[in-house]
Amino acid sequence: MKILKRIAQDIVEKTSEVLPYPISITDNEGYIIGASDISRIGIFHQPSLKVVKTNKMVECVNKIDNKVLPGVAVPLKFNNQVIGVLGIVGEPKEVDKYGQLVKNQVEMMCQEAISKEMAELKAKMIEYFVHQIIHSKDNEVDDHVLQYATLLNVDLHANRVCLLIDINNLTEKVSSEKGKVGLLDDFSLQYFQREVLDYLRLIFIENTDDIISVLNIERFIIIKALPTKKSLSILVKSLDEKLEKLNVFLERKYQVSAYVSVGDTSDGIKGVSESYQNAKKSMTIGRDTEKDSSIHVYNEREMLLRLLPKELSVEYQRKLSNIISPFIEHENYDVLSSTFMEYCKYDMKLSETSRNMFIHRNTLIYRLRKIQEITSLNTSDFKHCMLLYTAIQCYDDTKVKAAHP
Repeated sequence: MKILKRIAQDIVEKTSEVLPYPISITDNEGYIIGASDISRIGIFHQPSLKVVKTNKMVECVNKIDNKVLPGVAVPLKFNNQVIGVLGIVGEPKEVDKYGQLVKNQVEMMCQEAISKEMAELKAKMIEYFVHQIIHSKDNEVDDHVLQYATLLNVDLHANRVCLLIDINNLTEKVSSEKGKVGLLDDFSLQYFQREVLDYLRLIFIENTDDIISVLNIERFIIIKALPTKKSLSILVKSLDEKLEKLNVFLERKYQVSAYVSVGDTSDGIKGVSESYQNAKKSMTIGRDTEKDSSIHVYNEREMLLRLLPKELSVEYQRKLSNIISPFIEHENYDVLSSTFMEYCKYDMKLSETSRNMFIHRNTLIYRLRKIQEITSLNTSDFKHCMLLYTAIQCYDDTKVKAAHP
C-alpha cells in the first residue's frame, strides 16, 4: 500500500519513543520501508514475506549479514488485508509479549493516517468538482465531472441552493498579528480552513446530498440540497441561529466573524452556477449597503432592488445616466439624492419621510420640487420615481466601482 510507504518511518519514530526495542516496518513485498536503524531501509527481509503469505507471526532467530535480526515479525492489517509487517528486534522470547500490543498500536496509527489521507483526497475531489460546476456555462459537463459526481454520489439534477460563507477581514488580521503571541500566532491557513469546514459541516450539513468546500482563503461554499418545497424557507429562517453559533466559534478561537449570502433555488449544473453567481452578488451588495446585517438573501425584495442596476445592460445604464446628468452635476446632488431615496423608502409618503429624516415637511417638499426642476421628472408619479430611483442606484454603483476597482 502506497500510503504505508509514506507514513512508515513516521510511525516507527513515534512508536520507538515508547518501546525499548528497535522496530521496522516492511511492505507486502518484504522490503523494509521504515526502521529505527534507517540504514536498514530498502533491505529485503525474507521472514516478512513469509508473514505476508501466511498471515501469521514469525520468529526470527538468525542473523544473516544484518539483513535478518533476531526478534518477531507480525502482520499489519487494514480492512482485513495484510498491508505490511511489523518487526520488533530482540530476543524472541522477550519481545514476543510486545508483538500484539505494538501491532494494535501501529495498525491504529495506520488507520488514522489512511483515514486522514482519504479525507484530504475526498476534500480535493470535492473542491475540484465544486470549482467545475459553479463556473459551468451550461448543463453539459465533461467526463471528469461526471466521474467525480459518481464517486461522490452527487445527484446532478437535484434542487439546490448555494450559500457563501465569508470570513471578515481574515487576511488583514493574519498580517497584522503575524509574529505576535495570541490565537493567530504561527497561523496555519490550512488548519484554519479544516477547522472551519468541520464546524460548518456540524451546523449546516443535514443530509448526504449537501456539499461543502473551500473557495479561497476567506470564502467557503455550501451547496445545499432542497428535498422539499419548504426546504429553502426553513433554511433561511435557521440562518440567524446557525450564523450565531459559527460566529461564537470564530470569535472565541480566531477573533474573526463571518457573513452569509444565499443564492436562489436551482437544479442542474447550470442552475448551481447561477445560484452561486447570485449568492456572490448578494454578498457584494449586502456588505456594501447593509452594514448592520450579516445575512444577505438574493430572493429578498430589498436585495433584488439593490441588484437591479447590476442586471441592466451597459447601454441602458448609459441612457439612465444621460437622463439625470444635470442632476448629478448639481452642487447639492448628495443631499437631494439621499432625500429622494429616503422618500422612496417610505413609500413616497411626505409625512412619514420627513418624520424619519427629522426634517420639516416643507423642507422635504422644497427638495422634491428642486429635483423635479433639475430632472424634469415628477416625484409624485410612481413611474418617474422608479426611473429616477434606478438611475441614482446605477450612478452610485458606478462611484463604488471607481473607488474600489
